[in-house]
Parts: sequence; C-alpha cells; structure tokens
Amino acid sequence: MAKKDKNIEVTINDIERGNQPIQQVMIGKRLIGEVIPDNDRFKAIMVNDQTNFFVRSQEEGLAMIIQEYHLHQH
Repeated sequence: MAKKDKNIEVTINDIERGNQPIQQVMIGKRLIGEVIPDNDRFKAIMVNDQTNFFVRSQEEGLAMIIQEYHLHQH
C-alpha cells in the first residue's frame, strides 16, 4: 500500500537583525533555519543543531536548510 503524500507549509520570513537582512525558514510555526549574507556568499544555519553551510546564493541556502530538515526529521 502506497503512502499518502503530506503537504507541508514552508514559509520564508525576511527580517533584519543588526542592519543585516536575514531569511528565516519556518515549517508551520517552527523556525528551522536562517540564511544570512556573509561577504560574497551566504551562510545557511540549522537552528536546532547550529550546523552551518556556506553556499553561493540565498536560493541554495534555502534548499539546503529544507533538505537537511527532511533528512534528519524524526
């Protein structure tokens, strides 16, 4: 029997912290990660375990956070 697909609500919030633009990645009401500019690249941070990934674009950072969340979801 096949599993039924679940729809998951992913929200991206643009905020500013210390005069720096930050994108927060939310699943439902839970913050799972942030994408922060870091000179000529971006840093994707997983909030739950403080894992950092350095990426070339915001889109790559968002994809990395969502991918890591699904990989380690319990």
